[in-house]
Amino acid sequence: MNTPSKKSWAYLLAVVALCFLAFLYLLALRQSPPPPNQPAATVPLAKTPAQREAPAFEPPAESTKEEVARRTDNSTVTNAADLYRQAFALYAALTNDEKSILGDWRTNVDASVEAELCEKIRPICDLMHQASAVTNCDWGIGPITFDTRLQHFPASRKIAQAALWSAAHCRSNDVTGAAVDALSILRLGRSISQTLDMGCLADVMLQRLVSSFVAQNIGMFHGADAQRIAEAFQDPLYEEAPSRAIEQEAELSARYAAKLSVMPPDEAEKETARLVIPIEGEAPGLDRDNVLAALKQINDSQRQLAKALASSSEDEYTTWFHDWTELMHSNPLAPALLGASDLFVEKVRGAKVGRALTVAGLAVAEGAPVTLYTDPSSGQPFIYTKTADGFQLQSAYKFNGKPMTMQFK
Repeated sequence: MNTPSKKSWAYLLAVVALCFLAFLYLLALRQSPPPPNQPAATVPLAKTPAQREAPAFEPPAESTKEEVARRTDNSTVTNAADLYRQAFALYAALTNDEKSILGDWRTNVDASVEAELCEKIRPICDLMHQASAVTNCDWGIGPITFDTRLQHFPASRKIAQAALWSAAHCRSNDVTGAAVDALSILRLGRSISQTLDMGCLADVMLQRLVSSFVAQNIGMFHGADAQRIAEAFQDPLYEEAPSRAIEQEAELSARYAAKLSVMPPDEAEKETARLVIPIEGEAPGLDRDNVLAALKQINDSQRQLAKALASSSEDEYTTWFHDWTELMHSNPLAPALLGASDLFVEKVRGAKVGRALTVAGLAVAEGAPVTLYTDPSSGQPFIYTKTADGFQLQSAYKFNGKPMTMQFK
């Protein structure tokens, strides 16, 4: 590979930086608080492609909240995304104060306020329940490019928070209803996990929301309700999502490289320059061949990681990690496009442990011996500790140098 000037690479890296600025606001949204006694993960997201502005999920100007709420005949809906978008619109019609309350399921309010808010969010939860029964979920975003904006990610988190608040406050005398609300959040997470690494990590965040609620209310769930939640956390699709997400990232970079490769050099330069942040005046010409060669290496690394994640082979992952480390030093685009790949793996591995901790906690709360439940990070049983108000399970897996724990009360 010919080595371009430092100035050219600076501009090229600026291309990637600007591509990602539009989506940086999601970095804060994706971070949910971990279950109690679990160290907060400070892992950033894997690369975040720049995204195209999508319509806001709000009711039409001429529609009132009541009119939106009356649209409940969804018996013929065959796309869960249509139901979720109705829920987005209902959430958007809430007041800012109501949204603030719903942001944390632990938020308590006066009984009258609680009753009113429960009434308002019931249609949102109902739509999520209906969507859970629809197998198809097509968000209609087509082939994803660096210009695609995934607006349904933050909107999904908001309705998930509403459903969790419902489980905590509106279903206090209806354990099965609380379980259904929680299950609808997990189903929503699996629906958005179909889109890139960002979707996979958004799903991880929703899993953590539900795990936190279940762990802090473990005494609520017994018998069939506990079993349904445990089965949901053991869905095989969770194991497939990380590999699929990275494979989609590889397809995205390959499509972009293919687009550049068929352009005349001057047009390829314009395609890149339109995204360049000006540095010291006008952007210089960029060497298309060097760009394509760098993208090819990145694409190979992405597919290597997808294969390692699909196989769950520690040897394949170790090989990828070694190659990735070298690429981070030799490929000028790698820090921007692959710099968070190892942290993505850390996140999804932590999510796997979190799901296993939740399943074990549900069983232990019902009298099952903890020795029956294996820590996926070590192959050994979780460490059980009785506490004053419940019990704690600890994994060998570490976040920020500390073992993951989950407190059950």
